[in-house]
Amino acid sequence: MKKRLIMMFAALMMCGAMWAQGVLTVVYATSDDGFVNMRDKPTTKARVIEKLWMLDHGLGHGILREEKGKWTRVTIGDKEGWCLSKYVGKQTWYSGTRDAVLIATCDDTKLFRDNQRDADVYDYFGSVKKGTILADDFKDGDEINAPGYYVLVTGHDFLFIPKVCAEVITIRE
Repeated sequence: MKKRLIMMFAALMMCGAMWAQGVLTVVYATSDDGFVNMRDKPTTKARVIEKLWMLDHGLGHGILREEKGKWTRVTIGDKEGWCLSKYVGKQTWYSGTRDAVLIATCDDTKLFRDNQRDADVYDYFGSVKKGTILADDFKDGDEINAPGYYVLVTGHDFLFIPKVCAEVITIRE
């Protein structure tokens, strides 16, 4: 019993340290026209560098980096910029209610999405820092025809995380 309590405490401490890194949150546009401009600075006068699109088959289009007042900093692939928060929706696979969490373990953990042209090829989606909580709602890709990956499922599409850059941490048994 004592050994079990020590192991649980160690797991909680590890997760606590990692939680400081944040939780993977995917973002998408909620505007009536289906996109929101991503700008190089948090002002409507700044240059538009990309567009954040609405949900695509149930999957968002970018990764949340920071919320600051009425602006949200996001990355889309390798581009980073600012979108008006009132037009940004959020999606996460972490609820805090499950027995295990999936944590990013590489400094630059890459995320991939379905490639509609070739089922065995995944497109680069973005990356997160080591210690980011990726999900507590995920699947082992070995069980669903995506060997070597953990999979985050949406209504139709998926995000794939290479197993070499993620670890499952059991919080409670």
